[in-house]
Amino acid sequence: FQSLTAYLESGSTDKPLLLLSTDCEGLTHSGLELLREQGAKYILFKAGNNLQDQYPEAVTRPATTLELVTLLRGSLRNPLIRSSHSSKVRARTIILGATSGALGTSTLTINLGAELGELGKKVLIVDAHAESASFASLLGERGLNTSGEIRAISQGLHILEITHENIAQDVSLLDRGLSEFDYILIDCGILRDFGKSLTGRRWGSETLIWSTTHADEMWILSRVNHLGLERLKALVNELSRYPMKPSPSFINAQGAHVKKGSSREEQFLQLVTPLRPTRLLRLPWDPRSVNAAEENLSPLIESNERGLLRKVIANIAGELTS
Repeated sequence: FQSLTAYLESGSTDKPLLLLSTDCEGLTHSGLELLREQGAKYILFKAGNNLQDQYPEAVTRPATTLELVTLLRGSLRNPLIRSSHSSKVRARTIILGATSGALGTSTLTINLGAELGELGKKVLIVDAHAESASFASLLGERGLNTSGEIRAISQGLHILEITHENIAQDVSLLDRGLSEFDYILIDCGILRDFGKSLTGRRWGSETLIWSTTHADEMWILSRVNHLGLERLKALVNELSRYPMKPSPSFINAQGAHVKKGSSREEQFLQLVTPLRPTRLLRLPWDPRSVNAAEENLSPLIESNERGLLRKVIANIAGELTS
């Protein structure tokens, strides 16, 4: 460790990212404090030397290259919002996003959460739209964007809205939620400029970075028309370049407009198959049910229990829990 500090004091203007282990010879708390004073960034890994109590900030060593990449991606952010959870993970976390607007990510997130709650699961739904949050309006939850807390809205169903003002606290709540909930569903809205979002420093990227580090699945909604397929192609190309923990799934949104077996559905399958999707889903076009839910400020199960879209989402929830 002394040779490392000597190198940093040699006058080099480039500050490397340091990967340290708790069994590093000469490692001390004062030495780590000196690194911080010199502006050095480091990640401290646990070694099998029972020093966790002495170095509580130490994290588990990655078992794979992908785990290391996701850890680096999340750790090179503002230190105030670095993940620090150490409890056992309980939640199954799913990111939901779309290739364009008005495809129903918010509708799917809210109603999938409601259906999982009906099945006895403890669920957190997260509105992570950086520009156009909608959960509060769709569910009549006033003051959600200023509360800075997780709010229970029905039995088993809880809600959180990510905001610029509370981003550090909100990410801490997500960390805590991993050990408190059965499911965390994160609506990230439109997934555009995916690579820039993962490497940029805007506050709106923080939830996506946290999600790609911790989530189990990423569900992507797309239209299967000419423009939708072009946008899907661009997103698939980006996803193939950036290693992430969550496995992708793809959803043919408003699928009633495209017949099964049509040439465009075949194009859809050709685009997504190379990514080895966990699921290929199809959501029906059901504007009457969606409009009724918006008018009633409620999930589909309360406004139109027998609606086609509600039945499809209920089936998806059942498959998730089976």
